[in-house]
Amino acid sequence: MGQNSTEVAYGFGQFGSAYTDLAKPIVPPTGLVITAITFLADNTPTVLQSEKLQGTGPSYISIQDTSGDIQIANNFANFNGVVARDVSNGTIAAGADVTIATPSDKIKVGQYVLLVAAGDTDTTGISIDSETRIPITTGPLQRGVKVVSYDGATTLTLDAQITPSTQGLIFLDEFHGAGGLTASSQVFPAGITIYGRWTTFTPSAAGVVCYFGK
Repeated sequence: MGQNSTEVAYGFGQFGSAYTDLAKPIVPPTGLVITAITFLADNTPTVLQSEKLQGTGPSYISIQDTSGDIQIANNFANFNGVVARDVSNGTIAAGADVTIATPSDKIKVGQYVLLVAAGDTDTTGISIDSETRIPITTGPLQRGVKVVSYDGATTLTLDAQITPSTQGLIFLDEFHGAGGLTASSQVFPAGITIYGRWTTFTPSAAGVVCYFGK
């Protein structure tokens, strides 16, 4: 079948669709993902697995699968940035060494950071310390605290002073924000359509249509 518009084919499910009104999984064809879901009745999904959570690409509204082998930890879209790390307590001047709990290859120079409570969860949200203002990344009012250097292990420096006390740093990048919660137990009302890139989806026993795309 010829395709006159890749925008339509890729973004609006013209590579196929599936209907169900059972509380059973929908899995897309090989090489495709679920790009949109229309709820025909009020529905409380139990699984909504985003394509590239905690990876190099964007993440989307998600509900963690806890059924066994395919469980992925910390897979709540845009909650913990690209990575989060506990930091040592104390007063740390701008440019001084900040010690993080464990290394990460996802930490990069130039990333904005947020200092948050170590006990923040995907159900309670994040508590941002005023020492790391919410970033404005473009325009004349740009602000925020950035990573100046990182040794690839457990030491980095920032361009502003922080005084962590049982807190951690969330590292933001172009695909990963902070503060998003799990959609577990969320009721999606009849008539709404959500868009994203999901590798599997399990609704409750009410009608849905899933659209597939690349």
